[in-house]
Amino acid sequence: MAARPIPAIPDLAAIRPAIVDDIYAVYMLNCQSFLEAWSVMALALWQQRGDDLDVWYTRDGELAAYYLGQNVLDEVHIMQIAVESRFRRCGLGQRLMQYEIERKREAGMKQMLLEVRCSNAMAQQLYHSLGFRVVGRRKDYYAPVHGQPAEDALLMSFKL
Repeated sequence: MAARPIPAIPDLAAIRPAIVDDIYAVYMLNCQSFLEAWSVMALALWQQRGDDLDVWYTRDGELAAYYLGQNVLDEVHIMQIAVESRFRRCGLGQRLMQYEIERKREAGMKQMLLEVRCSNAMAQQLYHSLGFRVVGRRKDYYAPVHGQPAEDALLMSFKL
């Protein structure tokens, strides 16, 4: 079996907080990336509320990745990280997470938490490479959707 070619890293602009004009692009990437996509309204409310919705565009104006998270006291709950399919496996997810880890560390946060599908080996590999560790399992965390059965989630933690 031939090795899958690694995509070229796109020419990227700086990571920045999302604005209202970004919401539709985030929604489209959300639908591409997750079985249980959030609505445009839910994403817009998240952004308006001031929770973390950071975007990373190519210099050509295409959304390459985004991060969605929430601070709860001194913990960060990572809700989603998504990378556009053409840019996966070239290190963007890792670079985006390293950016968020450093930003949260500087803000004095103590821990990052997330749930990941048990079947999502690629995401688990990313989180393990960053130092996250499995601290629990949530039975049937992901509800049945589009004919897929309910699925357990791994709860992962990273000490900042």
